[in-house]
Amino acid sequence: MSADPEDEITEERFLEAVSALSSEEPALSQLGAAILAALHFGIAKDSRTFSRKIGIEHALALREITTLSDDAGYLTIVGKNSRTQRIEYAFSQNSLQLLSRAIR
Repeated sequence: MSADPEDEITEERFLEAVSALSSEEPALSQLGAAILAALHFGIAKDSRTFSRKIGIEHALALREITTLSDDAGYLTIVGKNSRTQRIEYAFSQNSLQLLSRAIR
């Protein structure tokens, strides 16, 4: 059984989504757009997974997730692990609206 090529998440498709999100919302950083795109494509729904798969320091992911949830209102925090500092997040209404405008 083969997967539909449209459903396959390629690096190119991911980067196109990051670019589209950044273009639609200029105040959104490239890292913030990457976090939203990764959540959209099911690549990562928590900070540790995102930082590992993208290859950045966990602290950078945590800082951006905090910005996206507090300042911008693009993420809703759904869980925190104080021992590992992993943050689980979900889309907010703001991010869903942004995604509907940017990624078609």
